[in-house]
Amino acid sequence: KKNFPNVKKLFMLGTPSMIGQFEKAGFVSCADDPDDVPDMLIVAFDTTLVYSRLCRATWWAKQGIPYMATNPDWVCPTDARTVLVDCGSLQKCIEAASGRRPDKVMGKPDPTMLDGIRDRNGLKADEIAMVGDRIYTDIAMGHNAGAVSVLVLSGETTLETALKVAEDARVNPHPEHYPADFIVRDLKELGDLILESHKD
Repeated sequence: KKNFPNVKKLFMLGTPSMIGQFEKAGFVSCADDPDDVPDMLIVAFDTTLVYSRLCRATWWAKQGIPYMATNPDWVCPTDARTVLVDCGSLQKCIEAASGRRPDKVMGKPDPTMLDGIRDRNGLKADEIAMVGDRIYTDIAMGHNAGAVSVLVLSGETTLETALKVAEDARVNPHPEHYPADFIVRDLKELGDLILESHKD
């Protein structure tokens, strides 16, 4: 609300809990109705997505309504025998049908969240660690914020991919992706390393 004081009405693709958080913050959720014109379109991870709302979001994008997305992730990691389509895939669908990309992707790899943590706590960038399983969002966010980046191999990225990214960055001054500063198998290994580093 501070950054967009004139935005009150939102058309949102997102989970009920996310929409509830926006409403709790004072925003109004628009209906799937061409006469209920939003001030902004918000696209996020949506486990309750229905076709008509995807079409309406695409319509608003095509009309030039300000358009924000929460993250560029294609899928959510899962052990289930399915694919959890995430926000980045919804953005691509809307782009294919409307010719429009989001005006801003608010989440990773944009460094704004880490910058806020740094500023609120009086830290230097290299006193913050960004931990995640995706090179193109988590590790990129750490790089963009100047933070230490830690890749965990318990999610999307494999060791083979991580090593390829590191090799590409070694020989290419402008790589597509930046490598992590540290690679660990999982959060337990990271926790063990942190505890070990604090021993006398």
